[in-house]
Amino acid sequence: MSTRSRVLSLAAEPLEERLALSGVPFVSADVPFSPAAEMLEADTAFIAVPVPAATASSGEYYVGTFYDVNKYGGGADSKLCWAAATANVLAYTNWGYSTASSGETPDDWLFASEQELYDYFAGNFTNVGGHLFYSFPWFADGSYDVQGQSGWAQVIGDGGGLYPGISIPDVRPYLHYTDRGEAVVADMTEYLKEGYGVVLAIGWYRTTSPTSRSGGHSVSVWGYTFDDSLDPSDPNYYTGLIVTNSDDSYTGTKTFSIQWYEEYGMYRITNYGGGRGWIEDFTCLKPVETLTGVRAAGYCGNCDGQSHGVTVSGIDWESGDEYTVIYNYDGTFSLTSPEYTEPGEYQVVVVAVKNEFDAIWSAPVEILIQGGTAGQLDAPEHLSAASAGLNRHDVSWAAVNGAAGYELAYSADDGQSWTSAETAETNLLVGGLSYGKTLLYRVRALPDSSGCLTSEWSDTVRLTVCPMDIEGDGFIGPGDLSLLSVFWFTDDGDENWDPRCDIDGDGFIGPGDFTYLSANWFCDTDNDGLTYPS
Repeated sequence: MSTRSRVLSLAAEPLEERLALSGVPFVSADVPFSPAAEMLEADTAFIAVPVPAATASSGEYYVGTFYDVNKYGGGADSKLCWAAATANVLAYTNWGYSTASSGETPDDWLFASEQELYDYFAGNFTNVGGHLFYSFPWFADGSYDVQGQSGWAQVIGDGGGLYPGISIPDVRPYLHYTDRGEAVVADMTEYLKEGYGVVLAIGWYRTTSPTSRSGGHSVSVWGYTFDDSLDPSDPNYYTGLIVTNSDDSYTGTKTFSIQWYEEYGMYRITNYGGGRGWIEDFTCLKPVETLTGVRAAGYCGNCDGQSHGVTVSGIDWESGDEYTVIYNYDGTFSLTSPEYTEPGEYQVVVVAVKNEFDAIWSAPVEILIQGGTAGQLDAPEHLSAASAGLNRHDVSWAAVNGAAGYELAYSADDGQSWTSAETAETNLLVGGLSYGKTLLYRVRALPDSSGCLTSEWSDTVRLTVCPMDIEGDGFIGPGDLSLLSVFWFTDDGDENWDPRCDIDGDGFIGPGDFTYLSANWFCDTDNDGLTYPS
């Protein structure tokens, strides 16, 4: 990337600087710009996302996919090119799609396409100037306000953003590049290769020279063409930009031919708008991955005098990654779920974040408390947990009349946080556990459609992850050897197979399992010197 001096704008400019005829502003800035490579090294707020699949053949680089919104046409929609370009890059970088995966609960997307993202902007703005630099903060956390523009801070509920709690200056998911000199295209292409989504600001001039500006336009950039007979340091090396344009009815990419003009120190677009368009600045948005496996459940039932909030599951709190769960409701956000007791219909937008927005998940969750009362299911009894061999526990409980299923929760931090899983059976195999960890287990019954209420949690049981403790009494000794001998020389699939005795997890109960039993003979399961299977 070129080391030519350039600047990054992170502060909102005054309104009059944004209201160009097309909505693409001139901006000034005094904050030093950091190239993408330096930013990824210096900022831990974002973790690099792999470069997208692309082709780099003779004279063309293309990111391999694109998004294209066309404006409705005329009227209140006439100056929303910035909204279309923003919708494209939000879809491309995954910010508009970070919701529940198909088949999970809830399974509806906040935005199913870039067109829905554009409709979201168009439903809140009319003839207002701006581009990604202004629209992304509003989209993300509702922090940016345009004077007098209704709907600017009305996102979901009564304020706050789709991803509330983001600190835009700290996270810096977007860069605003304002140097229109010879490095602008070279640096733009570097961000494309890093996986960023790019919005290009084009200045319109009354003639083919950039001396009397009459407006501007925004497009999304997906690639570039080049003259491979020239050195990349030559500004004439770049011959075109592959874009999607909201001002045409065409669905697909077009190539804007560009030419470097030394006398003006700018690139001109020669085959669009009579050659009166000049490259002025660009804004790029860093991609974010979709956090998979997360689930959020609300409540739907009669008023029972209990408080009801949102239960989030599917987060691996022990993985070493850092997770944050944010709840957006009633025009505010919190790191704890709201709790409701009175009859009513409530909506909470749940946002789960991994490693300061390395990955994100969000979805709206409904809580419906109806008037009246209903019976409550009995809490499951006889909860027990036993080793199931290598890194696993088998947890079981007694059936409850009227239960459609059960929610098993387990904690590896003595009840500070819980991970949940649901099943229709009266037992569940919990795998992937860490040796030596002591887990707490509890279970509750879930109702069918009869109107009964979810049961209270059962009593809690505690079990250490130690496959040598076959009988689960916290001591490795004769009782475990007795069980091992009963199932000696049996294979997984045999009628008398017992997974508790498969200590080394190889599917066969025999000498390998006895080796670990004897190596830890007469030891408690909380002994730090135990020998575990690898």
